[in-house]
Amino acid sequence: MSTTPTARDTVFSPLRVEGAVERIVRRLGEAIGSGVLQPGERLPPEVELAERLDVAPMTLRQALAILRDAGYVETRRGRGAGTFVVDDIVRPLGNARRIPTHEELRDLVDWRRAVAGETAFLAATRVDSAGRQRIADAAARVEVSAFGDFAEYRLADSGFHLAVAEESGSARLVAAETAIQSELGEILGSLPGSESTEAVRASTIGHTPILAAILQGDATGAREAMVAHVEATYDWIVGLHLGRLSRRP
Repeated sequence: MSTTPTARDTVFSPLRVEGAVERIVRRLGEAIGSGVLQPGERLPPEVELAERLDVAPMTLRQALAILRDAGYVETRRGRGAGTFVVDDIVRPLGNARRIPTHEELRDLVDWRRAVAGETAFLAATRVDSAGRQRIADAAARVEVSAFGDFAEYRLADSGFHLAVAEESGSARLVAAETAIQSELGEILGSLPGSESTEAVRASTIGHTPILAAILQGDATGAREAMVAHVEATYDWIVGLHLGRLSRRP
């Protein structure tokens, strides 16, 4: 008998700690979109699911809240309580206004890794005290806007990444980051559930290690934190598209 894990085994296998919220969204989203988790299916109880994924219950609840706000799962109370895949999964699958192909999105992420990772590295090595304050202020604006209007949040989020790019001292990198943020904003604006408070919170938390590394002058750490943040955003986008990207011709 084969011991190879099944698709369902993989869905509920332990996650790495980094970017856990986004990874849960992606894993469950792809499982729902690919039919591994069926419409109307009940997910394991939260305590059990958190243990199986090897994440904190709060982390799991954040991820479920993102998927719930996007219309992919629902939580029922009373008799038969629990979290279920929605019966009409076609509706959220068809909500996006612009859906990039898998190749387009992966290409953008690869380019963003190169640009944003290098801006973070250079910023950590070149930033002065005034620049550190500007980046810290930009990060603070993101946190303040995280629970308000989504358009305002996106501007603040973009502002943080542009502030990092500006402190790199490279005009070409600033121009590249500006273009990336514009394209990313269009994609995020098309995602059902992207305005979810929990989704915004998860994204905002990703700025913390970037800021810390830059303030400490840790160039390698800043690059690694930025790349991790970029990949977490990719996981979030793929998860909220519920695997449609991988199924497009």
